[in-house]
Amino acid sequence: MRAILLSTIALLTFSALLPAQRGRRESRAPKEMENFTFEDERFASKSVGKKMSFGIYLPKDYDDQANAKKTLPLIIWLHGMFEDHMRFHRRGGAIELDKAVTEGKLPPCIFVTANGGRSSMYVNREDEKWEDLISKDLLDHISANYRVSKDRNQRAIMGISMGGMGALRIAFNNPALFGAVGAHSSAVFAEDPENLPPNLKNYATRLGLDEVFGNPIKKEPWEKANPVCIASKCPLADLKKLQIYFDAGSADRYGFADGNELLHKCLEKREVQHTWRLIKGGGHSWGNRFQHETLPYSFTFVGNMFKKAIASPKKKPGKGKKDPK
Repeated sequence: MRAILLSTIALLTFSALLPAQRGRRESRAPKEMENFTFEDERFASKSVGKKMSFGIYLPKDYDDQANAKKTLPLIIWLHGMFEDHMRFHRRGGAIELDKAVTEGKLPPCIFVTANGGRSSMYVNREDEKWEDLISKDLLDHISANYRVSKDRNQRAIMGISMGGMGALRIAFNNPALFGAVGAHSSAVFAEDPENLPPNLKNYATRLGLDEVFGNPIKKEPWEKANPVCIASKCPLADLKKLQIYFDAGSADRYGFADGNELLHKCLEKREVQHTWRLIKGGGHSWGNRFQHETLPYSFTFVGNMFKKAIASPKKKPGKGKKDPK
């Protein structure tokens, strides 16, 4: 457990350098996709008080007249620390998304890559509410401007590293909004912040974490942000509504497999069904062929929920009939 806490320092220190150094050199953006078009868009967010970017993948036949009244499943993707909404597109995620639809793992859907700021941890602060940016502003904007299904079983939230942490938290806190969550290499930690080593606490100001958790780290914001804390305390009925998938590599350079194992044990103790995969030899985030080793599994997981919901759509009760329980 101590290894995961110590390794967080390395994550915060070095990950800021990786996108700039590796993004251009190792870009894996597709020249053209078989099933999707992609656009880089912007919208006004009240929660953070400014216009925010987002990427959106639409099926190529989205604008066909025959599909004018057809709604589609929705996936919202949250990026990692010091990344942005374009990271998924440029590091091979788009290729795997396109392939998942071609191979039938995912039905045609709308896929949105959010921009959650460089180090927001997707938490609500006094001046900028980053969790609300996703669960309220972005979701409302997409729902109002694109033909996405209103059925929670046709909506999923996914993410990686910092974004995996955010996706788990948002799904746990909003079970009525999303039917499934998929998280990769998530920043998940022990429940008690007192177990953090002193050198991590000393990095708080330098890395901006004091704005998120305080310096020294305060228990209340820590418990509100950490998926293990939320999963241990949130209503059991809410957790059991969710389809939950998460994975991490045994060779994750930041040791995040340990924290994800804690989440697995928490859910197991509460008898909440979930899928936890420890990927033998797997690295962290986009490294070590992450996108090829993990995305096909999470897309299949989410796709199975979408397919069932599409095959058995909810029917509105007729007049005089009670809504079935």
